[in-house]
Amino acid sequence: MAKDFKDFTFCNKKFSDLSARYITASFGSDADIDLAMGRNMEIGGTNQYRINPNYFGDTWDNVLAFELNIIKNPCFYKTQAEREISKPEIREITRWLTSSHYPEWIDFEYQPEDNHDVTRYYGWFDNIETWCVAGAVYGLRISFKCTTPFGYTKDIINEADVTTYSNLLISNNSDELNNYCYPTVEISPHADGQIFICNLSDCNILDNGTLTLSESSYFDSLLTVVESYARLHGYTVKYTGSGAFNIIPLCNETAVQFYLIDKYGNDIKCTAFYTADTYEYRILENGFLFMNVYKDLDVHMDCQNLVINDSVGRMITYEKLGITDADHIYWLKLINGHNSLLLYGNAGFKFTHMESRKAGE
Repeated sequence: MAKDFKDFTFCNKKFSDLSARYITASFGSDADIDLAMGRNMEIGGTNQYRINPNYFGDTWDNVLAFELNIIKNPCFYKTQAEREISKPEIREITRWLTSSHYPEWIDFEYQPEDNHDVTRYYGWFDNIETWCVAGAVYGLRISFKCTTPFGYTKDIINEADVTTYSNLLISNNSDELNNYCYPTVEISPHADGQIFICNLSDCNILDNGTLTLSESSYFDSLLTVVESYARLHGYTVKYTGSGAFNIIPLCNETAVQFYLIDKYGNDIKCTAFYTADTYEYRILENGFLFMNVYKDLDVHMDCQNLVINDSVGRMITYEKLGITDADHIYWLKLINGHNSLLLYGNAGFKFTHMESRKAGE
């Protein structure tokens, strides 16, 4: 079944910007909706002693493909001769849709009465054919092949402007229930300093409570809580600094990072922090990102491709951001469902992600 749409964008050009005016049509009678949901399992071997094989995960058996059928708009072209698609007009379409040599995003715009949110697909135009009557071309069959068996929503944006602390709830309603969504994060600092992002839905909270002033400062009291937790659970603590300055206070002396080392020498990277307004503390594994920021340097994090750039695409070094342990960077990822983020700093935060939709075409 041909796809119905109002407009689409491909390689930074809109369908509605073509020199002639076109509308969608349907040249075939196939009314089936292609779901492309076939799957295979990677299966190990069997023998007389192992009758039940091992399974190593699934792979998709097919990808989504759809067809666009277009004709000239009869509201603007009244005669049969005007409705013919000329060779220069065919060339205008084919050169646009077949010049990319790699998959690209295609973004659709639908009629106002259409309520589905699958607007984006990633793939390429794999064929263009003519639809002829009496030897004249009156339409084009344009085939698009996706790289996956599903489409995607448009960008979903969540923003927060923070001066000290802020909570932000981000929902991930992707149809991949057991997979993460990896957003892009844009940080626009209002002043030099440090920020952190903590995904409380994607971390292992080892301990939490209300911090009491048991030492000369709340930061020293936090260190006491860390040492007490380590002794109680059979760990030793190694802070992330070196030499005499092995304890490095973070975020205005409200956080510290360290390793918990067990008796076998195995270690886990952890963070302890407290909020200065409520004095609630947490000790957690994973889910915590901090960095140095500068008023004149916006930060763009691509959490899917593990890249940190500035606003014009130049790479920012980990050293400039104060990140010393690259192996343990937490790249923000969204679990399926609700994600509760705790943000700290004096900056604007913008989180952008898109979600998969397994609705076929």
